[in-house]
Amino acid sequence: MNIKKLTAAVLAAATLLTACTLFALPGKASLYERGDINGDGAVNAVDAYYLKRVCTGSTPSSELYGTDINCDGKVNATDVFYLKRGLVGSAVLSELFPDGTGWQGFTVAGRSVDGFEIVVTDTENDNMNFAAEELAKYANEGDGSTLSIVDTAGDAEHRFVFTADTTGELGDDGFCINVTNGDVYIRAGAKRGSMYAVYALLEDFWGWRFYTYDNCELLRDEKSDIAEGTEYKQLPSFECRSNCMTPYGNDYTYSSVIKRKLNGCTDQPSMQKSKYGWGICRLFANAHSFDVFIPLDEISSTTVRCLSKTLCYDVCLKNMKALIDDRVAAGGVIGNDITQISCSYAADESYCSCRYCYKVYNEEKSYAGILVRFVNKIDDALHKDYPDITVVTNAYSKVRKPPEVTSLNDDIVLLYCWNGCTNHNIDSGECGSGRVNDGGVIMGSNKTEKEYFLGWASKCKNIYIWYYPTNIYYLLCPQPNFFKFYDDFRWFKEQGVKGFYVVGTSGSSFEDLDAYLISEMMWNADMTREEYELKAKEYLKYCYGYGWIYIWQYMEMLRECGDLKGCVLNDFELPFDIYSIDYFAENFGKMQELFAKAEKSAANDRERANIELLSLHMRFLGYSSTYERDWVSGTEESRAAYSAGWKEVYDLINDLGVRTTYSNRGISAEFTLDKSPMELVYGVSGIR
Repeated sequence: MNIKKLTAAVLAAATLLTACTLFALPGKASLYERGDINGDGAVNAVDAYYLKRVCTGSTPSSELYGTDINCDGKVNATDVFYLKRGLVGSAVLSELFPDGTGWQGFTVAGRSVDGFEIVVTDTENDNMNFAAEELAKYANEGDGSTLSIVDTAGDAEHRFVFTADTTGELGDDGFCINVTNGDVYIRAGAKRGSMYAVYALLEDFWGWRFYTYDNCELLRDEKSDIAEGTEYKQLPSFECRSNCMTPYGNDYTYSSVIKRKLNGCTDQPSMQKSKYGWGICRLFANAHSFDVFIPLDEISSTTVRCLSKTLCYDVCLKNMKALIDDRVAAGGVIGNDITQISCSYAADESYCSCRYCYKVYNEEKSYAGILVRFVNKIDDALHKDYPDITVVTNAYSKVRKPPEVTSLNDDIVLLYCWNGCTNHNIDSGECGSGRVNDGGVIMGSNKTEKEYFLGWASKCKNIYIWYYPTNIYYLLCPQPNFFKFYDDFRWFKEQGVKGFYVVGTSGSSFEDLDAYLISEMMWNADMTREEYELKAKEYLKYCYGYGWIYIWQYMEMLRECGDLKGCVLNDFELPFDIYSIDYFAENFGKMQELFAKAEKSAANDRERANIELLSLHMRFLGYSSTYERDWVSGTEESRAAYSAGWKEVYDLINDLGVRTTYSNRGISAEFTLDKSPMELVYGVSGIR
């Protein structure tokens, strides 16, 4: 790839997917270029052959792609004629037949929505008002329709009518959409149902897609009607949906959290507004709260907190109440921006071994035993003064092993920190027993993790999952776990999990795609695998153009490469413990060819820049895997190519400030070929 010619374009903020506002109105929802009948990314004589077979009835058109060349709703000899013209260069198909031909705009029961009223029946409901504004905004931006917002039905022939659910069946987030006599009735859940109903309508009926921040597009398809008699009801698969894989706690919250139907806002403070429905807000974070609520200096200890001591209990309760009171005094409202409070060990906690704590440990066969008894006691006391605040505690590190005797109070939420294998599906049975880390904790095995989790499921009624999808210490090495998210989240739903805290850091590879798909699964874990993969492919096409198919092939290679290594313990693995170094070295050339094909298929600088940015991790791993072969023991020719190629990648990572770890951007070490790329960037060989 010619990186140099793209560097200037890549550096321009307007071309970077994760750094700016991007807006596109492409054509129909086809994932494949018109004329790419066999979906291989190229339009050539083979496609003409297949199109002829469709016209003669030898091959059903449903098995192929992009067959309706002239967008007239038919596949016949005319399409073959135009395809041949395109192949010989006598016509440009996209200019002859612009995408979106046949699109009728946004309709309800076959009628244009232009002139519809939006009736807000509860003007005191800020979320309902906001939802009405969003509906009007995206109808206008999509096809120019003008919709008026009123509080009482006027003279318009048809309308959208928002009402609040009074039955409680829709909770805070659910909704029902019904079409009767050409009018759309939206009955919405208490806090956030109105806006979620609008985004579902925009996406599922009208073809809008909201990816990251303000990256959105409208897939213009003939099927953009909300039909008469429609009855559409949705309730989220999980009650708490928090996704902190990208920096959501800023002005972009509206686009990257609200539109993705996320409601857990501990790390998204700007979501805490009435028009967004407040979200589920936890006072203090998801772990380490004992560092604040039971500071060691207040209990005259330098090393350990003894949860069996009355002093620890008194100090903890006092400080938790003080935090709540401070937030209320500052204008916070319990039930709105104050809903939960954390009461949990830190990740690296030292556990007390006094006589009483040791006795509890022997009874419970777990370090979690003393924690559960302590948190239950705190919960009982706290609810006397603050009955509407939920206490959350963590099953973290050694506490992941559940107690054998004591259960958590029914109203407490357990946040279970999943430290299983990120390469295998949870329920696949492919994992072994895992390994023991320096602290004596078994990690990296879904077999062991399932046992821990199911033990906890018998001891508490409300479980959230702390889920780690990215490798925050080695961000130039994405996890090979994209294909397994679907199975994992379906499994969690089957087990009765009620919420998620998904944490990770965006780098330059697939983290934003992961965040998008995980958010989709948190809302609807009942989608089919085909629906899940279609969402992924739409996202890839938006980012990389028609060359997405080559990126998809590369992703499948990553999965194959990861499978050769077996179990993976996310943040604790080195890159070549995640991927086979031999596979990467052997297939590095093929991977580069796939990216070159993707770049060739790009239609604009934005797509080319995104492809270049994505390629950096692939090239980093490739040059790391071929260092010994092509540089240390290489020929003069291979050494020259290696030096030039790795230097280009090194410079681009620094020029763009690409995140290499969760806390570092770029490569601080000076360029040298005396070390492999892996050693230069991370100070390790890449293999444990």
